Amino acid sequence: MAYEDLTDTEKIVFDYIRGDDFVEKPWSTADAAKKLSQIHHIAISEDEIYDALSNIAAKHKNHIHIHYRDGSIRIGAN
Repeated sequence: MAYEDLTDTEKIVFDYIRGDDFVEKPWSTADAAKKLSQIHHIAISEDEIYDALSNIAAKHKNHIHIHYRDGSIRIGAN
């Protein structure tokens, strides 16, 4: 699947992940929802973030890496 196959929300979340280092710093869904809502001037809930992450992981298995380290979720995308 191509980037173009992602929904608008999935693209927003994917770009957010790609634009930061959530491998070195812990992932926070609450922070992501707050920041993305502010940046895009739309309400994005934590549930929508979780759905988008799940869908991105299913659609782009080789481009997103989610793992657990030091008590926190870490996410990388390329």
